[in-house]
Amino acid sequence: MRTFKVSDEVYEQLKSFVVDPFDDTPEIVIGRLIEIVNKAKNRWCPFNPDENSDETEQPVASRAQRRAVPQEEPVVVL
Repeated sequence: MRTFKVSDEVYEQLKSFVVDPFDDTPEIVIGRLIEIVNKAKNRWCPFNPDENSDETEQPVASRAQRRAVPQEEPVVVL
């Protein structure tokens, strides 16, 4: 078994993840966090603009490039 040191701040944050104070050791909490990270990695899909790009799709103009569209006057019915 390996031993490592953490700062007081990290240890306090680690304690905030304790679910059962009678059974949760730092090792159990760290193991739970590792499981969460591994599940998140499996769901995460990196954005790669070169893959699956549709050449017919035009990029959306930024706010600076958009032209102001005149707004119509509201119609009042009497």
